[in-house]
Parts: sequence; structure tokens; C-alpha cells
Amino acid sequence: MSYQILVTEHLPESGLNILKQANDISLFGPVHNRAELLASVRDADAIIVRSKTIVDRELLEAGTKLKIVARAGAQYENIDVEEASRRGVMVMNAPEANVYAIVEYVFGMILALGRKLPLGVQSLRDGKWLRHEIVGFQLYGKTLGVVGYGRLGYEISIRARVFGIHVLVYDPYVDLSEIREPGIEIVGFSELLERSDILTLQTSISPSTIGLMNEEAFAKIKKGAYLINCVHAELVDEAALLKGLDEGSLSGAALDTFAKEPPQPNSPLIHHPKVLASPHLNQNTIESQNETGLQVATHVINALKGEDYINIVNLPFSASVPYKINKAYIHLANRIGKLLGQTAESPISRVDLELLGDELEPLMHVAAANLLDGMCCLPTDPHYNWVSAPILSYEKGLKTAQLKNILDLPEYPNLMICKVVCENGLSQVAAGIIRSNEEANIVHYDGYNVNTIPEGNVLVLENEDIPGVIGKVGTSLGEAKINIVNWSYGREIIGGRAASFISIDGVPPKEVLENLEKEAEIYRAKWVKFD
Repeated sequence: MSYQILVTEHLPESGLNILKQANDISLFGPVHNRAELLASVRDADAIIVRSKTIVDRELLEAGTKLKIVARAGAQYENIDVEEASRRGVMVMNAPEANVYAIVEYVFGMILALGRKLPLGVQSLRDGKWLRHEIVGFQLYGKTLGVVGYGRLGYEISIRARVFGIHVLVYDPYVDLSEIREPGIEIVGFSELLERSDILTLQTSISPSTIGLMNEEAFAKIKKGAYLINCVHAELVDEAALLKGLDEGSLSGAALDTFAKEPPQPNSPLIHHPKVLASPHLNQNTIESQNETGLQVATHVINALKGEDYINIVNLPFSASVPYKINKAYIHLANRIGKLLGQTAESPISRVDLELLGDELEPLMHVAAANLLDGMCCLPTDPHYNWVSAPILSYEKGLKTAQLKNILDLPEYPNLMICKVVCENGLSQVAAGIIRSNEEANIVHYDGYNVNTIPEGNVLVLENEDIPGVIGKVGTSLGEAKINIVNWSYGREIIGGRAASFISIDGVPPKEVLENLEKEAEIYRAKWVKFD
């Protein structure tokens, strides 16, 4: 299968070379205006953008073939992630490619601001020798407040310790209880403001963090402190910042990002004597740009081909749930979903999921997304996949929950169990495992312990455990010229009820299923398509 990738803006040669050399990849772009973008995206399986390309509903509607929107960078504020998710489009970024570049830039800004380097350089250019007049401060013994303890916040914190800096950390979205780094103290936001000599902002953008540094925050900040913002302009109320600088609550600020970029030439922030400003240079290193290109190109190709899914912001993957390691269980969840979705007697209204075993515990969200995808609750929606499934299912009123004690099968150390409740009040349960050969197995279905591989076309029966059933099924399928590949059987007791999973080579006609259900010994006959 071949894929078309649209690169809308400049991409480093490192990334372009990977795309050009890849098999089954056709590359086109860049585009020069919105009209050209909307026309080009119609043929694209994936688009790679930077900051200038606005990926909104209009663009996503035009990209009817789109599977991936990739941002060559850490941020993705120019992409409508919610709309992309509804349409089943993966949104990708490269958050790790520029970490070291940004961290080093933060310290460069701190050092330049603290030692007044720009003033020193300019004074010499003006013919002045202000050796004794220009006096800065040293970092040793200072307190650095770090807002946000993701990868950037962590890297900044450990490097600050090399300078002999005491570090305060605040992050409401990260479990900070396990931090044991020496010299790093976990505090609330108010305390961080009151104690920090230098404050650096590394947190992500959310409704609660937009305008985090407002008049109230600047009123609490330690008098004479310095503010560093090299990541998100939205974190700072620029009017409040100017007021803090003018009134003396701040000794200075270093800014690499602005509410409007580029800012107006007469911007008071740019010309303020206490401000060190730069034109969004935080990730502009040769190494960072090359790594960004490499990561985005490689990850887009892998995702298109279904080989790996890295840095997909609207899929529930994390560092503890890498796709390649957990691929088999993700596949199993999809198969359980297909089994229950296609054998349900009426529309499903509720899905309960239980994962047993330490190996499976981190997989809950990933498993749920793939379970819902496989269940195909919205088979008429062309955008329905594991990206959109949680959103679209919820909007259709499907309830999901994580439960315990759905099923007791102690012989299996790692077990995935799903219970569905249908609108008619009936419920069904299925459970599966991964064998040592990475093969998915259904081990329980609707009260019966079974052992079947969920692949291809499978005829699922509930029947009496009496002689003659196999013969009747074989005759019926033989008349339809459908070959039986394998027959798996599970029963309660000898002569009681049983469940049959019959792998077949073709698709059974509707009348075959209807005729089978007319047999006295067969209570249900369902065709399940797993592949």
C-alpha cells in the first residue's frame, strides 16, 4: 500500500531524506496559501505542519483521507485536536526532539539576564567602558521556582543543582510524591511565588494555566524576582507583567515568546529596560532541528504502516505503554470488542472492562479505546476508529466503566475481561489472554470456557451438547460451499449447553444462519468477522 504525505512548510533535510527514501511514500508540498493547502490535503494520508499551518475543521473536512496530522515541534496549538479526534485523525508531535535546546536556552536567558550581558555588549558598541557600573547577580545560593515538572521542568531542575541553586517545584498535574532529587522541594504555587528569586514557566497550556502569571500572581511574587518564559506566551498576562516591571515587584524578565508573534515593533515589552527579549529562538539549534525532522518523519511512516504509534497526543499511550511491547494485548482488546459487538442481540448500552495482572494494569485506557473500536458501535460512521471511538461512543450514550470481579478465572495470571449490557437488558461476557507465542486467545464466552483464536471468519453457536450438531452444521455449510477450518468447543456439562467457535473460509449467507437457528439443538448462530 502506498501513502501520500503533504509537507506544508519547511522541514529539515534530515526528515525530508527519510520521507524521500521510504518505500511506498509519495511526498508533495510545500503549499503557499490557504487555497492551495485545502486543495492539496484532499489527496493526503498524512500532513506534516509547523506553526504557520492552521489545522482547523475546514482543513480536516477537506482531508477526507487524512489519518495523521503531525506537528514538527513540541507544541500543537495550531491544530484542533478535538475535531481531529472526532474524525479519527491521529495528532502527532515531537516533544522530545527539542528538550535540550530549550533547557539550555532557559539557562542562557537566566545567565544573560542575571549578568546583564546585553547591556555590557551594547555599552561597548556605544564606546563606553562600564566595567564597574554593570553589576549582576550570581546563581549560587539562589532559589529557582519551576512551574511544570514534565520533561523540561525535570531537566531544568537537575541542571540548576549544578549551579548550587535550590529548586522549588509546582505542578498540579503531575504526581510529585515520588520526587527524591536532592535540593528539590515541592511547594504550592503561592509559596513558590513568595520564595523564588527566579521563576521559569514550563507547564503546558490548559484553561487553568492561561494567564497563570496575572496581577494577583505578580502581587505575591518575591520583590525583586526575575521571570523567565521561553515556552508558552499564554501563561503570562503581558499587561500585568508590564505593570510588575514598572512598579518594581520584578527586577527583570526574559521572554522568548509573545502573545502576538511577531510583536509590534513598538511593543513596550521589547523596549522595556528590564526585559531581555528574543524572537522565539528556544529550539533553534542544528541538533534540535535535525532531531525534530528525524522523529516526525520516522514516526509518521511507522504510524501510517501500523508498525508503531509514538507521540500521538490523542491516543492514550504513555511511556509505560509503548505500542510495540503491548501490541498483542491491544490486538486482543480489539478482538474481544468485535466478538461482543457482532454477537450482541441488541445495541450495546454499557461496557465494563476488567484487566487482571500487573502486566495489564497500565493498559486500561488503551485497551478500552481498542475495545470500543472493535465493537463498532457506530459502523456507519466513516471516522470511527480507536482515536474517535471513545468520543463518538460517549456521544451516542454508551457508558463505559472499569469494574472488578466480573469473572473469576484464577488459572490465568493476565486476563482481559469485558462485559456488555444491551438495550434489551441482556448481558454478555468475553475474556481473553495472550499466549507465550504472542497469540490472542478467547478463553471465555458468555458462561463457557473456550479456547479459540479470534481470526478470520468465525461462526459462533450456542447449542445443545448432543450428537448430531456437528453433522447438521457441516451439512448446512457444505451446501453453501463453505469449508470448515477449525472447530473449538466449550461446554458446561456433558449433555448440557455448549458454545462453538467454527472457523470458516467464507462468509455464511444470511439464510444459512437463519436455518441453523431453526434447528432444535441450536439456540443462536452468529457470524463474526475478525479481520
